[in-house]
Amino acid sequence: MSVYLVVRVLHILCGALWLGFAVFSAWFLMPAVEDAGPDAAKVMAGLERRGLTAAVPIVATITILAGIWLYWRYTAGFSPEVSRSHAGMTFGMGGVTGILAFIIGAATVSRNMVKARKLMMRAAGLPEGEERRGLMVAAARHRKTGRTATSVVAVLLVITVALMGVALYI
Repeated sequence: MSVYLVVRVLHILCGALWLGFAVFSAWFLMPAVEDAGPDAAKVMAGLERRGLTAAVPIVATITILAGIWLYWRYTAGFSPEVSRSHAGMTFGMGGVTGILAFIIGAATVSRNMVKARKLMMRAAGLPEGEERRGLMVAAARHRKTGRTATSVVAVLLVITVALMGVALYI
């Protein structure tokens, strides 16, 4: 089996997993977590215990690295002539939107969801009162930011996959 085929399969499988998780999170998981209220911390802790918070960045990183390698190979070492072709530009735009989704996911989604989980865990150990309400409000703010960023990531990944699919036929 050639290296090209292995990388291509990894790119497709990891890309599909990343896209699927982003769409699932944006439109199903995050709204359900919001509905859970104070129990959201339990849901997030359960996902973390099962390795989700580590798996998604690993899958996204494999997708990005495989995509860069495939683009390098397709363009014969980032040749300007090939990169300026319609297919080269479309693959390139898809790569840029995928990398942008990765950056937003790492910088905004991950950080805000970790902060929200930590605040919710602290709030869970406190009796009803002003301090607990303050922590809950702060956690909700972080979750809202994370949810918005997750939606942006999902849309960027849908665009990425569409561009990659179109580039195959240009």
